[in-house]
Amino acid sequence: MRTFLRRADVAMKLNRRRLLGAATAFSIAPSLVRAADFPDHPVHIVVPYAPGGSTDTGARLLGARLEKILGQPFIVDNKAGGGTIIGTEAVAKSRPDGYTLLLATGALSANAAFDMKLPYDTYRDLVPVVHFFQVPMLVAAANDAPFKSMAELLTMARAQGTPIPYASASGGSMQHLWAEYLKQRLGLHIEHVGYKGSSEALRDVVAGQLPLLFDLLMPTATAVQAGKLRGLVLAAPKRSDLLPDVPVVSEVGLAGYEGTIPNGFMAPAGTPPDVIQKLNTAMNEVFADKDFVHRLAVLGLTVTGGTPDAFGTLMKAETAKWRTVIQDAHIPPPL
Repeated sequence: MRTFLRRADVAMKLNRRRLLGAATAFSIAPSLVRAADFPDHPVHIVVPYAPGGSTDTGARLLGARLEKILGQPFIVDNKAGGGTIIGTEAVAKSRPDGYTLLLATGALSANAAFDMKLPYDTYRDLVPVVHFFQVPMLVAAANDAPFKSMAELLTMARAQGTPIPYASASGGSMQHLWAEYLKQRLGLHIEHVGYKGSSEALRDVVAGQLPLLFDLLMPTATAVQAGKLRGLVLAAPKRSDLLPDVPVVSEVGLAGYEGTIPNGFMAPAGTPPDVIQKLNTAMNEVFADKDFVHRLAVLGLTVTGGTPDAFGTLMKAETAKWRTVIQDAHIPPPL
């Protein structure tokens, strides 16, 4: 009897293993099929901003190139609002099959740095695909400002006295955070004045209401080109063709203070690695095209590329960097 029971127990264990193996193979098979056939229908790129900006335009230009490589449309869905949280949540909670991607901007890392209660876990619910482009910061002055160069601004801002007011797109924006980063580390006496967007901040500095502006390269570069503002410094490794006469930080004694905002693609956690790699390979192929690089440069965007891991590491490092700035300056969440 004992021999019989032992044999029966062994048989039951073998059957359970066979069933478990079959179930595992069944669960893996769809991922393998999706990776091999991907994409077999349109892919959606969620841009967490309204249509018309440089980020949106860059996504559409890339989508058109990817369609030629992968044979399916890449459709841009604009889901603006909530400081990019609405669009990010939509992707984080979508099906992890590679057909819904997020164009993640610097706001993704900043929102995580504020330690707000978010409807998703930034680095648990999303996985990196590729670093798409970066956008440099630009410091510009009103034409009637008392400082005519970055050196003069630094001298005045380091002197004791009334802080120099500066405008940015809004409180908690990347422009604001980078200005506070400089303020903390260089001992500058500057005071933030937040607006409801870059266009309003730009308008008031052009009108001479405020002497100083911290903004992105575009659209402020257009105002500098037109002579409405004076470009003081570009926070990039090298000069921009849009503003060839504006020095970069390393040329004004601020080496190591580059301020560029990384933008790239994220996918829902659980997306098959082979699908992620297929997207990464196709996107890097586009990024190697000189015409594409030039078309984005005109928008003020510097194409980058690279591996998924490199982009993921960069975004986490950005969150750590901005968390320190936010805590030291006691900056409240933007929402």
